[in-house]
Amino acid sequence: MKALTRAQARALDRMAMEELGLPGLILMENAARGVAEVVLSLRNLAPGPIVVACGPGNNGGDGFAVARHLTNEGLPVGVLLVPAPGDYPPGSDAAINLEVARAMGIPLVTEAALTAASLVVDALFGTGLDREVRDPYAGLIRRINETGAPVLAVDIPSGLDADTGEVLGTAVVAQHTATMVAPKTGFARAQGPKHVGRLHVVGIGTPPELVDHVLKSHGRTGEAQDAK
Repeated sequence: MKALTRAQARALDRMAMEELGLPGLILMENAARGVAEVVLSLRNLAPGPIVVACGPGNNGGDGFAVARHLTNEGLPVGVLLVPAPGDYPPGSDAAINLEVARAMGIPLVTEAALTAASLVVDALFGTGLDREVRDPYAGLIRRINETGAPVLAVDIPSGLDADTGEVLGTAVVAQHTATMVAPKTGFARAQGPKHVGRLHVVGIGTPPELVDHVLKSHGRTGEAQDAK
């Protein structure tokens, strides 16, 4: 299966929005629905409370939407929110999904909820992370790894470099990763295989031809290439 670099994944999202006219909120919704379906397929392995750990960017927004879909299925879900709600830019896709989750009454939980979690959904950081993870996120990642509960990572295990597979200080060790559109190059490199677990590829509503176009027009670095 074709793999994408960090920059290629970013280019794919940009082209989907600018050339196809798919709003970012729709892409996030499609991604979250796909991730929720993966979680539902794993429920026989992990009955009980689900904790969705949400970070400060779009990966966190995915997490809020995943929590909503799982709640609508009648599952016990709590959102572990590391940044303050006001840290999300007003009107951003992540902020909108956070407000919907709060309006639905999905509870915000603390790290203590990890102790009883039957499944942790890691939505802390996405493929854009390219620097060392620091506290409070580093401490939370270590806590998640220590719980012993199975972990499903959204798009990529938080703390793993999407290009190189190197650990950026510390990284989630996931039993499952639900990645968007295609695997990332780092999944098969360096420490990637030890952190990704079983891979599930989730569609976001973009045609397969767009992936081919991105791979052709954006080199392995993701920079646009001149047409040959």
